[in-house]
Amino acid sequence: MAQKTLTRQFLIAFTAACILGFLNGSDRPAHAEAQDVVLNIPVYGQTVYSDLTAQVESLVSNAINRQFEQNPDLSTIQVVVMGERHGEIIPILTTTVSRTQWQENPRVNAWTRYYSASYALLQRHEQAETVAMAPVRSTAMSDLERSFQIDEAFDSGRLTGQTAQEYLSDLD
Repeated sequence: MAQKTLTRQFLIAFTAACILGFLNGSDRPAHAEAQDVVLNIPVYGQTVYSDLTAQVESLVSNAINRQFEQNPDLSTIQVVVMGERHGEIIPILTTTVSRTQWQENPRVNAWTRYYSASYALLQRHEQAETVAMAPVRSTAMSDLERSFQIDEAFDSGRLTGQTAQEYLSDLD
């Protein structure tokens, strides 16, 4: 009978210790998280590739630091940077890094995949600044018709927004 009481007390104590340990979270498994972040940046005017890359890498570095500081359970982060120009969205780079990798080497370029064609795509509208219309006498074409041709040249990419605006201002 004494052995039954001793066994029962042992089982009660063991069960209580297990429950308290579980409630305190000591038996909780580690929970690692991964996060995806998308950064959109507008690109205006002519840009130099090295300047664009430096600007984007700085944004990515700040985003990674901020996410790791704000979320201690975050184990891995992926940052995708999209450039926006004239309504077009173009991927510039993707950085994927774990917390451990970032602590060992916090240089964005070590963990980044660059999309080399993106720079050319972002610059293509600035390369052609020709007007689609030939000079005409003001009596031969109405201002409305010239405005239409200017809009058409802009829409087809043969004319930049700034140049189109200058031509339209001349019509006013």
